[in-house]
Amino acid sequence: MFEGLSKYLSIVLDYSVVLEYSNGVCFDELINMFNDYGIECYVNDTFKSLHKCVVAQQDPKDKYVQTAMRNLMQTLLTTNRLHLVNTCNTEYFIEQVKELNESCLLTTSRSIFFKRLCEKKIEYNKDVAILSPKGFRIYPTLAEAIEDNPLPSVSGLAQNDTFLDSDARANIDDVVLSTEGDKFTLVKRLSGGAEGMVFTTDNSRFVAKIYHSGVITPLRWAKLKKLQALGITSPEFCVPRHLLYFRGMPVGYTMPLGKGTTLSNVFDGPDAIIEQFPYWTRLDVCETLLSLISKYLYLHMHDVVAGDIQLKNALIYTSAVQYLIDMDSVQISNLPCPVGTEEFTDPKLWGKDFSGFVRSLEDEDYSIAMLVFSILFCGLHPYATRNGAETLREEIINKNFPYTLDNSDTEHIPVGGYDHIWEYLPERLRVMLYKTFREGKSYEAVCWRDAVQVYMNELENCVYDDPEAYKLFPCEDYKQTSINVNDVRAQLEARKAKGNKAVEPKPAAEKKSFANAPTGRFVSSSVGTSSSFRPVRFDDDKPADTPQKSNSPFVPAGTTGNAAPAAPAEPAKKKKFFGLF
Repeated sequence: MFEGLSKYLSIVLDYSVVLEYSNGVCFDELINMFNDYGIECYVNDTFKSLHKCVVAQQDPKDKYVQTAMRNLMQTLLTTNRLHLVNTCNTEYFIEQVKELNESCLLTTSRSIFFKRLCEKKIEYNKDVAILSPKGFRIYPTLAEAIEDNPLPSVSGLAQNDTFLDSDARANIDDVVLSTEGDKFTLVKRLSGGAEGMVFTTDNSRFVAKIYHSGVITPLRWAKLKKLQALGITSPEFCVPRHLLYFRGMPVGYTMPLGKGTTLSNVFDGPDAIIEQFPYWTRLDVCETLLSLISKYLYLHMHDVVAGDIQLKNALIYTSAVQYLIDMDSVQISNLPCPVGTEEFTDPKLWGKDFSGFVRSLEDEDYSIAMLVFSILFCGLHPYATRNGAETLREEIINKNFPYTLDNSDTEHIPVGGYDHIWEYLPERLRVMLYKTFREGKSYEAVCWRDAVQVYMNELENCVYDDPEAYKLFPCEDYKQTSINVNDVRAQLEARKAKGNKAVEPKPAAEKKSFANAPTGRFVSSSVGTSSSFRPVRFDDDKPADTPQKSNSPFVPAGTTGNAAPAAPAEPAKKKKFFGLF
């Protein structure tokens, strides 16, 4: 299938190829092609981050992805043909790889990367190979690839305001049927709302959402069908599992039941968060945020834009476990999300009919930035100010972000310790938040994830000397958990020492001789030591958006710039590429 790629010296590889084609023979052909023709492979930090998102969801449908990634990494790392460009920014990545000679960009038609290229209208006059359900094709320029694979226009179903209704409404003790013929008995009503009611069923794994009359439009039903077809079965995504019918008419769907309470009930200031999670520290806040961003990126990889991101649309059970709910309103492919929350929506979209256009990934970037600030600041809105305008809407329009990079002006920051939260954030996150909400700059969602990951790593490794940096509300007189920096560092050093000892080579076994040793198959011989496979490691410590300080922007695995391979570092300071585990 990939014969046409064998002529290139380098392939710029998009992660979507791994995700979408890992369970087929064509991916083995791709690995063999890299191996047989000695082709160099170039990826960026987004490649790693997206793989971490996929692994974190533990969805059974992705069971081949980890094996495929492992095989690819073993092929490329052992021969030093994998090169990492240290950035999550699509434009910067393209600026670097466009200088490669005899190269080709390999992507898929529905990938995040290709959509970013389309949205940003980036110029790239190298060959582009696209895998799609229609097959495999190589284009001489990115512009021609986009022309043949344009971003979808909004579906005509969005303007169809008819309803798929019947007079009969399913209720307690009624039996509803799925498309596949499965029967579900509605047992108990759990909740109700403007759209419908949620019932427990006789299958403990699923609850059923039954819509009210005048709710199921052709758009909604088409969207439910597409969401079900994605095959996402991770319980933390409350997506449709079965489409339900009653007396031959569509009435709703089944989904897994989320656990916990909404984010808005937890991230609502000091009292709420400490009452719900009294032992939380800054690390728990970061873990929650990282998990949420990873889930939204996972949806992006499946052609889904959440659209209506807000604190009410997710449940939190623990810092590591959250559930995305109200998934029937999301945008999938060209079926739009018809709703939005103004406080979390880019102001440039205000006043528009949400059902009349397809939202871009950049539209979602703004909502992700809002989520980042709201979680880090325990529910506060970035434009919430003290002694400011009468309405939040005015503050948003005027970009009255009350924080400064040098902490020189705290007059308009709300009271309650929010100035200290800002003060103790790492510089990279403060700069990103300031440029977003004061200057209107946009950062890709994966860049936010990377920045939060770095912050979380710093908290885990206890790099800050001031113990206040680890509190939910630093320097404030709340009854909150604090840590002893010296004790934690001692524990980390002990684990590090134990890890170093574990990887020390064992001395070669001496061959023993016996004066009266019997002969035959029961005689045991000594087994000498052999060097085990040690994958070359990537350095994850550099900020994702920091250009390389060398003549070349490419960092071959295990090297810095164009230098010779460095000596193996201590395990505690280096992390192996996430594809090998």
